[in-house]
Amino acid sequence: MKYGVNRVTLVGNVGEVPRVSEKEGEAFVANFPLATNEFYKNKEGEEISKTEWHQNVNMSGTFISKQF
Repeated sequence: MKYGVNRVTLVGNVGEVPRVSEKEGEAFVANFPLATNEFYKNKEGEEISKTEWHQNVNMSGTFISKQF
């Protein structure tokens, strides 16, 4: 099985001040929630807004995002 790289660009609003900590004296870790918004019109022409929250972890160049 071949493995590839998944690349995602999340554009949204940071939900709170990022919590930054140092791990084992080598790496810094930043944790923060990010809200992404989607806007569209339904069949009746009403504008619909949908917000999804993602919990993000950034550790020395590594980025992990989990949707909740």
